[in-house]
Parts: sequence; C-alpha cells; structure tokens
Amino acid sequence: MTYQSAYRTTYRRHRHRRRNSHYGVLIALILVVIIAVPVAFHVVKGISSAIFGGDRNQLVYQVDNARAFADGKVVDLSGAAPYRDSSGTVFVSAKSLCDNLKLELSWEDSSKTAVITEGKDTLRVQVDSKTAQFNEETKTLSAAPVLKDSTLYVPVRDICQAFSWQVGELGADMGDLVVISQSKKALDDEKMGKIADEALSELGPSEAQLAADSVLMRTDSDKLQYQGETRQMKEEGEHRGAPVKERDGLQYVPLSAAVTTLGGTASFDGSHEWTVDYNGIQSKIQDNGKAKVNGDRVKGNNISAFTDEDSGRFYVSAPLFAAVLGKTYTGLEDGAFVFAGTSLDGFDSQKAYLSAQTNGLTQAVSADIPDADVYIALTFDDGPTGAIDGYPNGLTAYLLDGLKERGAHATFFMVGDRVNMFSSTLPRLVSEGHELGNHTMTHPMQHLTGLNTDGIRQEISSATNTIQEKAGQAPTVLRPVGGGVNSDVKAVAKELGLPIINWNVDTQDWKNRNAQSVHDAIVNAGDGSVVLMHDLYPTSVEGVLSAIDELQSRTDKTYAFVTVSELAAVKGITLEPGVVYNGLTDKVAQEIADGTYAPTEFT
Repeated sequence: MTYQSAYRTTYRRHRHRRRNSHYGVLIALILVVIIAVPVAFHVVKGISSAIFGGDRNQLVYQVDNARAFADGKVVDLSGAAPYRDSSGTVFVSAKSLCDNLKLELSWEDSSKTAVITEGKDTLRVQVDSKTAQFNEETKTLSAAPVLKDSTLYVPVRDICQAFSWQVGELGADMGDLVVISQSKKALDDEKMGKIADEALSELGPSEAQLAADSVLMRTDSDKLQYQGETRQMKEEGEHRGAPVKERDGLQYVPLSAAVTTLGGTASFDGSHEWTVDYNGIQSKIQDNGKAKVNGDRVKGNNISAFTDEDSGRFYVSAPLFAAVLGKTYTGLEDGAFVFAGTSLDGFDSQKAYLSAQTNGLTQAVSADIPDADVYIALTFDDGPTGAIDGYPNGLTAYLLDGLKERGAHATFFMVGDRVNMFSSTLPRLVSEGHELGNHTMTHPMQHLTGLNTDGIRQEISSATNTIQEKAGQAPTVLRPVGGGVNSDVKAVAKELGLPIINWNVDTQDWKNRNAQSVHDAIVNAGDGSVVLMHDLYPTSVEGVLSAIDELQSRTDKTYAFVTVSELAAVKGITLEPGVVYNGLTDKVAQEIADGTYAPTEFT
C-alpha cells in the first residue's frame, strides 16, 4: 500500500511537470504569435505603401460619376458627382471629400463658409470667393467654391495642395480620374497607373471614352449615334432608313445598313452567307444566324438572325452585332441599347449618361415615300383647331380629310395648350402618317429668345409631354415661335433631341387670309421646300388643298407632299438635334456634306 501510494504520487508529480512543460510551450507559441502579427502587419503595410503610395487614406474620383473609389472599395456620393467647369477645373462635393478622407467639416450658413479640419490644420473656404485661409496663411484658389442644389463643391486640387496631399489627374481618354492620397510620397506614373486600373475596373469608363467609342441604337429608330454624330442607317440608293426591329423580345440590327453607316462593308454571296469587314475584324454570318468572327465561332445566348419579309433586309441580333463590332452589348432605357468596349451592367452613372444621349434616335419614317420629281413639305403651326362656323368637326379634322383624300402628308407644329383643348385629332395624325411637331406649350409672344434657359426648357418639355400623352407618340421636330432662335434655344433643343425646323416658303396666310395667295405660294414652291402655314384659318385649308390638286394634275412633273422627316430622308439629310433647317433642298444637302452649311437664323 505504501509503495503503491508513493509510485502514484511520483507519477502524478512527473505528469504534472509534463503538463507544465506543455503549457509553457503553448504560452511561448502565443507570445510568438502576438509578436509576429504586428510585425507581419507592418511588413504587409509596408509592401502596400510601396505599391500604393502610403499608409494614409486614398480616394479616386471620376468626373460626372456619382460613385468613387476609396481605399479599395466603391463608395456612393449620394448623387453629388464631381464635375469639370468650363476652364477644366474639377469640383467635388466637400462633404464627400471629408467623409472619405476622415476629415471634419463644419458649415457657417450666414457667411456661406466651410471649415475643413485635419488634426491641427484647418482650411476655411467661402462660396464664390477665391480667397481661403489655411491656419494663419492666406491662400488664393484657382476657382471659387460654389453651391449647387444646396451642395458645396470645392476645387479639389486646391484643397489637396493646401493640406499637402498628393493629387494627380488622368485625362478624359484615360478615365477622367482624380487620384488623392494623404501620403507624403509622390504619385509617380507607375503608382497612378496601378491605382487607375483598379479604380476603372470598379467605376467603369469615363463619359468621354463612351462618347468616343460607343454605338447607340434604339428599337424602331433608323438612326444610330457614334462619335457624337447622329447617322441614318440606310441601304445604298434608298430614301428611307432601315430601323432596328424587336422580335420575340430580342432587338435586331439591319446588318448591311448599320455596318455601312459605321464605315465598314457588308456583302452577300447571293446564297446564304454575308461577309462583313469592320475595323480590322472580318465576320462570316449565315442566314440561319451561325457566325464566325476572325475565324472563331460566335457562341452565347441570343445569337440569331432573320430576313425581314417586307423589306428583304437581313437582320442580326444585337448580341451578334456586338461580336461583329468587337464590342459588348448593354441594354439601356426605353428600348435603347449600346455597343461599348465593356459591359456597362452595374455602372449606373454611365448607363444614365448614355440613356440621356439617345434623344436623337427618333422613330423611323413609317410611311412609303413615293417617287417624284418634286418633294414639298407642308407644315402647319399653332393648331390643332376645334369646331368653328362651317366646320363642326374642327378645321384641323377637315384638313386631315383633304390630305388623306389626296395621299399627302404634312407636319403639324402644335401648341401644348391647344392640344389640351382639342386633342381628338392627334390619334389621326399618327395613324394617317403625319408628323408631330413641337411649337411650345403656351406660344410665348416674346418668343423663346426672350426666355432664360429654364423657361425655354419648360416650354418645350411641357409641350412634348402633352403631345405624347394625347397622341401616344412624342414630337420629333421643333419650330420655335416666330422661328426665333439663339444659342440658348439651340442648346436646349439639342439637349431634348429636337431638330429645329423653320421654313423657306412663307405663305403669310396669317396676314393675308386669302386662299389664292396660299395656293400661289405653294404652286411656285420648288423641290425641297418647307412651306409655312397655320391650320387656324379656312382660307389656308382651302388654298393648300387647291394647290395640291393643281400640282398633282400636272403632266410635266410629278409632285409628292411629305413630312419634314420624309423630305430629309429623300435628300439624304440626317436632321441633327439643335440644328436649324429652313428648306431641305439638294443645295442644303450638299452644303451639309461639304461642311459649309450655315442656315439663316431668325431672332
């Protein structure tokens, strides 16, 4: 019993020592880890600093993008996108700058002064003043801070330089980026390149890159937009354009017309295969949709094609056309889509920007344009008109009856207020092939040139919305009151996607109220004329219908009465938003082609 007890006691003592030994090893390992982790952290941090320029906060802005890239992640700027002013200075939201660089920001509303604080350093800036105070030193900014929509914007480079941060800019063709680092280490080209690559992968291409490289299209439009230009897609020798079509929920592009418009070539072997050459890329596309691009089979969803039975045109799906161009397809709003260098899914700012550029992609002319020797565009201002003596259904309705009987089309520049009162004729305008035009909402007698930019925009936008609501289709052209234009009117019209159509034949029907004078003006109009009238007077309606009768009865020449857009299509003229057109003659078409076009503009 004594031996056994002594053995056990000794065994327990040795076992306890072993346990103590294990605990010691464990404690030593823990100490090693505790010491090693901070060391490793500083090593990694040092490597990161060597690559990215420091261990302080880093922020990357992209001009006109409501998202930024801060310390390796995307941040939302709450709609306060940076912008570049007319001198090229980049402004950013002071709040976004301070939030993402961990600065303090205070605001003195009475003096419109902001105070930005980093540690012991403070910078005071004031709205509309180039004078700033950094600690005890007075500094002069390159541009004054501004308030926009209750948001303070500051010239970002000046702020960075005041705090001695590193700042670099990459131009629009390289992403339109502003890179900020609070490190004291310089941002050399290598570091800037690495930061830019990482930021662009998250922020997407700049608006300037998209404008230079992207191709925009829209369902039912025969236009495309490329490099800032609106171009009509049409086959060689045809008057009318070839529109994008939708089939089974998929958009299809007219292959030959689209490729030719973009400067490539498309040829059919007469049997079953098309050969397309575009920008160094050669594609072979069979009539069943099977395709090879530079010898490689095109794979993926929605790769298909068909031949339109009505026009005989060959159409390819938008994803297939993207492969032909060497680009990526992304859907936008309202049937629009874009072919760009990268997919824009997830890049909301870029998609919104491109969607705003598609106003010029107007609906294709749907009616057949007859062959004729002389084409005349009849236009009517100030309507529509309701019932008056002798015309119980309204004068505009009577005019439509006469035009339909004679197979003539016209463009109606309507006033929004009158559309609200007399909207019953608008569905007829659309269904019978006439063109809807915008003639402002209230017909301001001081003309649009007497309004500021917001007033101009309100007049035009309100009329467009009213016409679209009543007709189910938006107007495609604009005629300012009195034909008056200035730089503001043209800028707003361009923004809203509306060509400005004035005239080169004035019947002066509002002044003379004489059917014979209206008749004579139209009869003497030449090819490509745009004739000004008003569907407010019985004498105007009588005069135009009698003139059509006389000209259609002639045997020496044939005459066709068309809408403005149909006339432009005949003459091969693409109507550009914000550009003024009077007549649309062969001379005008040649001047546009030569780059010498200078329209007469009324003020």
